[in-house]
Amino acid sequence: MHNKQTPKISIIVPIYNVEKYLNKCLKSIQAQTFTDFEALLINDGTKDNSAAIAQKYCDSDDRFKLYTKENGGLSDSRNYGLKLAKGEYIAFIDADDYIHKDYLYVLYHECIDNDADMSYCRFKYSYFNTGITFPMFISAKKEVLKTVDALNILIRDNFLHSYAWNKMYKKSLFDDNNITYPDMYFEDVATSGRLLFHANKIAVSDRYLYYYLKRFGSIMSTMNAKKINDFLRSALFTRNYVQLKGHYDEYKDSIYKFARKMHRVNIYSIIRQHLVHFDFRKMGYNFKMNTAAFHYIISDDYVPTEDLPDIPYKLVQPGRKKKNKKGSMSIVGVKPKK
Repeated sequence: MHNKQTPKISIIVPIYNVEKYLNKCLKSIQAQTFTDFEALLINDGTKDNSAAIAQKYCDSDDRFKLYTKENGGLSDSRNYGLKLAKGEYIAFIDADDYIHKDYLYVLYHECIDNDADMSYCRFKYSYFNTGITFPMFISAKKEVLKTVDALNILIRDNFLHSYAWNKMYKKSLFDDNNITYPDMYFEDVATSGRLLFHANKIAVSDRYLYYYLKRFGSIMSTMNAKKINDFLRSALFTRNYVQLKGHYDEYKDSIYKFARKMHRVNIYSIIRQHLVHFDFRKMGYNFKMNTAAFHYIISDDYVPTEDLPDIPYKLVQPGRKKKNKKGSMSIVGVKPKK
């Protein structure tokens, strides 16, 4: 049985051009052994048949509700869903992923049984059109972690990761602390640490319950200057927040190690970008900006801000410019933003 007025869990599913995957996602939600939920399907101005697929579930199951808004991106859709959510707990599911039938049951009872504000499960990669799933090998074991220990692990990106999905959150973490997802790439890295900072503890399940679809065009596989800049900025969000709250010393070492790891990953991404576009004019400059941003993130002189933080050192996108038919400039090899 489920409660139409105040469901225990609100599932938020942002939808944008996912008609190939959406049916499998929604079917996995409908098949949950824990039934007291609402599924908020946020149509982010999709241009394909996704909205019609979503509507079929709404027509046959009153737990599913479709909301349509202008295209605003993933963060905007999640924030939109948070405003509508009536559940005590929140779960985010990406529309091209799917979940085990016990996903909600396990994460909900991990929270309830351990009086935890957050819960977490392992996940598997699902490879499109192959039927193959591959576990993300992480050392997560069934345990309950205190906030400081958990947040240090999350910041270091060890076995707790910053993805918005594969977790359940008490809704009050968002509401009471005025936390929303910023409009940027790696918005979950910029947000998960701030949420966990306010959680009393996090209960970890060792079960593989979330299936993340690996397909072409993911953020990490298509890194560019904008994404690298946001990647760096996402680390600053956590540093800025814990310092603003007077707890930087407890997380300083973890922030340094993650920023160092990020700096090294970015070196690879910079080289790859310049090779792809066969344009090396600003390669040295981008290396310098990556290093300057790293030092900015870990600097003892950094002064936290109440506003959303930003990094003054920006990488530039490689690619030789050419004139299009209208006379405006475009970068060769880079698709225009939709």
